[in-house]
Amino acid sequence: MNAIYAILERFNEDLLQFPSYVAAFNDIEALLQLYRGSGLAQHLLVLGETGTGKTTLCQDFVTRYPRLALSDRDVVPVLHISIPPAATIASATEAMLSKLGDPSPTSGTVSAKTARAIKLARALSVELLLIDEAQHIQDRGRLPTQYLVGDWLKTVMDELNVPTVLLGLARVSQLLQVNEQVRRRFSRRRYLQMGQSGETSIEAEC
Repeated sequence: MNAIYAILERFNEDLLQFPSYVAAFNDIEALLQLYRGSGLAQHLLVLGETGTGKTTLCQDFVTRYPRLALSDRDVVPVLHISIPPAATIASATEAMLSKLGDPSPTSGTVSAKTARAIKLARALSVELLLIDEAQHIQDRGRLPTQYLVGDWLKTVMDELNVPTVLLGLARVSQLLQVNEQVRRRFSRRRYLQMGQSGETSIEAEC
């Protein structure tokens, strides 16, 4: 039985790189290379149901472009942030500060924490921002709060001016309807699901 359990564990850890996953990976890679080559920051919205590989996609990029410890400073090419449930501006900022290595992510006002997060991200030479579990912004419930958190996101994107990928469940689209300025920044979309090709059947994709 132990051998069977080991096989099942390996199977569970394997990633099926289905066509839309590969397409999303290539899209994000293209955003990063465009930024590195021209300084132009473009953005992408990646939608998919639970288990379709959104978080794995982020982890793949963190693995591909890991944190570097240089002689004078650290460099974080890819910053992966997971938005906490029922997100507020404070909790979203604290999640960003934690990933950046800030020793006291909960200290200070929201504006002070946001300014600190932006300063840290610049100091660490962040080139790509991946914001996972974005539906937690929409799940906050009240439209004014959704708008304000969306406005915070827009501010961070504008200040950093690096490619940003927003990943979440399909209902993230409702958040974008609330905040028009955020919606404009994520006009490009990619869906992590099978059967998107009109020329290839799901059976062939599998």
